[in-house]
Amino acid sequence: MRRLFAALCAALLLASLTPAFAADETPFEINVILSLTGPGAFLGTAEAKTLGAVERLVNRTGGIQGHPVRFAITDDQSSPQIAVQLASELKTKDVAVIMGPSYSATCYAVLPLVKTGPVQYCYTPSVHTTAPSFTFSASVSTKDLAFAGIRWLRLRGLTKLALLVTTDATGQDGENVIREDLAAPENRSVELVATEHFTPGDISIAAQISRIKASGAQAVIAWVTGTPFGTVLKSASDNALNLPLMTNAGNLSNVQMLQYGSFLPKDLSFTGFRYQAYKVAGAGPVRDAGRQFVSAMAAVGVPNPDGTGQQAWDATLIVVDALRKLGINATAEQLRAEIAGMHGYAGINGIMDFRDGQQRGLQENAAVIVRWNPAKQNWIPVSKPGGGLL
Repeated sequence: MRRLFAALCAALLLASLTPAFAADETPFEINVILSLTGPGAFLGTAEAKTLGAVERLVNRTGGIQGHPVRFAITDDQSSPQIAVQLASELKTKDVAVIMGPSYSATCYAVLPLVKTGPVQYCYTPSVHTTAPSFTFSASVSTKDLAFAGIRWLRLRGLTKLALLVTTDATGQDGENVIREDLAAPENRSVELVATEHFTPGDISIAAQISRIKASGAQAVIAWVTGTPFGTVLKSASDNALNLPLMTNAGNLSNVQMLQYGSFLPKDLSFTGFRYQAYKVAGAGPVRDAGRQFVSAMAAVGVPNPDGTGQQAWDATLIVVDALRKLGINATAEQLRAEIAGMHGYAGINGIMDFRDGQQRGLQENAAVIVRWNPAKQNWIPVSKPGGGLL
């Protein structure tokens, strides 16, 4: 009888946690464009898992005004042209929002299509728009990530920097924001002594490494993402580049770290995110949000979420929360205005405030420098929020 009573209590508890949607209730679809194949697949597949966790959480907590949510994901194959095609098709359906795409080139390709709507919430920090744009950008700006990274290097006494970038949209954005950051008064002691470029398809950059070694640089910032990051690491190893190496948050990938483990440099750091330091953060809503994210990801089979999927978490929940307030028939303009006015929102990387017009809600104190711990296969924070020394 005791076992029967316990089973009955467990069933009642589960029922109380799971909303009872009507059997004939049509799910409310939120359209998403991701790079599930092609060079950006390491981002898109991680974001798809995050969306699975978001969908599970949202539907366990009532959906959107009683409607279950379903994310309708389409694959742009990491192609800007296909991303434009998919977005154009969605625009003809008069949808209020498109989540994604996954990275800068595909997001920027879609941006001109949404000047008057629908809302586009890019899952990349490298898109920069200002209000009243219909395009929002997820997570911490690449400009703020780079600023925190430069600050951390400078405070370590590393003031002669070399920049290594790809010729694609990611590299172009990185070079632009880093040069802007170096113009800030606090960085007047920092000097860019070399800037080297290579195409994403290059399999060796020995010549660029050689010129960096001869430049007198004390550290290297490699603003590249995906496969080119492997090229940087392998060429640095093959050509004995023994300088501290920093790269951007686009490479916070557990899979990549395991793949490149045999030639990782000793001093490798990443511009990372505040949620990666939630275990050592003070009590409060941001730490609570980080815990919820990690727990939700573990529930869908991702016990150690890296930086690739996290960009879809806050962005998607923000849209869901706006629709919960406005209803499923909200227009693109209503949704844009609602998100643009949000403030005091506790995300996994900080308290978000969109009223500054930067279309992302976060500033540089949401960035944390991290390292990969190969022994435990996880990420560890090595800076304070904003790049200050611990």
